[in-house]
Amino acid sequence: MSKNNPVGKGASGDALFPAVRRLADRLILLLLLGGICLFILYPMLCILWRSLQGEGGLTGDMYGVVWEQYGRSLRNSVFTATCTSLLCTLFSTATALLISTGRGWRRALGMGLLLITMVSPPFVSALAYIQLYGRRGWITYRLLGLSWNPYNCWGVIWMQSLSFVPVNALFLIGMLSRMDRDSLMSARDLGAAPRDILRDVVLPLLRPGILVCVLLSFVRSIADFGTPVTIGGRFTTIASDIYLQLTGYSNLEKASAMNMFLLVPSVAAFFLYRWLMGKTGPVSGERAQQQRLQLSLSRCGAAGWLALVTGGLFFGMIGLQYVCIVATGFIQRTRGALSFTTQYLEELLEYNSETMVRSVIYALIVALVGTLFAMLFSYYIYRRRVRWNTFFDCLATLPYMLPGTCFGIGYILAFNHPPLKLTGTAIIVLANMLFKQLPTTTKICAATLSQIPEAQERAVRDLGGDQLNVMRDVIFPGLRPAFLSCFAYNFSSSMTTAGAVLFLIDPGHQLAVFKLFDAVYSGEYALASLMATFIIVIVLLVEGGVYLAMGRKERSHVS
Repeated sequence: MSKNNPVGKGASGDALFPAVRRLADRLILLLLLGGICLFILYPMLCILWRSLQGEGGLTGDMYGVVWEQYGRSLRNSVFTATCTSLLCTLFSTATALLISTGRGWRRALGMGLLLITMVSPPFVSALAYIQLYGRRGWITYRLLGLSWNPYNCWGVIWMQSLSFVPVNALFLIGMLSRMDRDSLMSARDLGAAPRDILRDVVLPLLRPGILVCVLLSFVRSIADFGTPVTIGGRFTTIASDIYLQLTGYSNLEKASAMNMFLLVPSVAAFFLYRWLMGKTGPVSGERAQQQRLQLSLSRCGAAGWLALVTGGLFFGMIGLQYVCIVATGFIQRTRGALSFTTQYLEELLEYNSETMVRSVIYALIVALVGTLFAMLFSYYIYRRRVRWNTFFDCLATLPYMLPGTCFGIGYILAFNHPPLKLTGTAIIVLANMLFKQLPTTTKICAATLSQIPEAQERAVRDLGGDQLNVMRDVIFPGLRPAFLSCFAYNFSSSMTTAGAVLFLIDPGHQLAVFKLFDAVYSGEYALASLMATFIIVIVLLVEGGVYLAMGRKERSHVS
């Protein structure tokens, strides 16, 4: 019996060193919680401390200076974020309804476009906006004969709204796929028309998710600095002013105080977000239970047609955007005529190959280490429920709401002096990527953990195993689907992250996303288009390999 039972055999051998194994278990927990405090809590405290420093010691004078000098930028940020959150939520809801009610190739095409948009590097929307609607844009100038100034607040709002749709839409699609079909069938049996079902059943059940989308879009917009810097022109926001203050003047005190104006609403939004998420229920990863919403939007009256038109407009804009991105890298203007060229591709391969390789290596490291960290952290927090688990759970989730500028400046202040001088090294970039992406990966692992019966853990302990045996024989095998999902997410996010990393990259550790931002900012649109295309292709290839591996594992498990 014992020869056929690896758990029992391992447990009997492990019993020789119970003290060592208990020490190892506590050391793992200490490293996890210590990492959360060091790389999340400590940088935030550093920002607060630096913002209160003045010539005479601790003072709050810098906040008054910021309010006086940048009050207009703060109002611009609130205005932009409000418009973006409303427009983005409209697009997200319409897109989710369009995909959830679609079938066949239409549904597959919609999901494919959402996936490409999700893994696209930042500044892609702004780049396409300039090429399509700029002073010499393909649509405004060449098609319509217009020459207008695209650099204003409405360009920022439009591009932010399109960029934030994929994450929101996928979240709403997950809610629609878990919607109780019995409610829809009951409404039909009672004679309700499709428009009544959409108005009285579907949208009310979707309301908490819609509020989450409004909240997340508002926070992401108010923290975005890349889009206003690129296409804002004279229109400035507090996030773009922080970027210029830090890169142009290196005034960390003022930049820290400006970040506190972003941090306070972000933290408030964080707790509101957690409350709303409690109302939406957990987002399950069980794809087998996801079904098409049995509803025809064309028969749902004005609301249905609004969803069809709005969703179709979004997909049309996204498709046009990526056609523009790919084409720009291979087209040059010569005396007003367009011609095909590989000149920009040759230039890209000459000077950007090293940064692209470095980006892939960094992304692979973060994908592996970050996924293992998330798996262990989720086990200790959500299954073992260690002391102060709620506090550490909040800390681990906080980076999701923190502005990129805040997280980047926090790392500069925290790790720019001994004994933890990490600036100028690859470690600070890798740590920033890992902990910025930790909230999502821990939630993926927690959702998978909830599907592992606790009876399996008790069985291991009944056979003489300890906590390390439980992790080895039950938790890690059960988290295999989560490992693959988190690996893909960490890799794609690391390849496309920019908000915080741009402040931490030094000349010796430049990444592809930094080169992309530099090319867009300096007007080298053809090179920027090719960089964006290369990044998208690499990410899609890695994610495709991961999901093929997931499918192979599932088929072998079924067989």
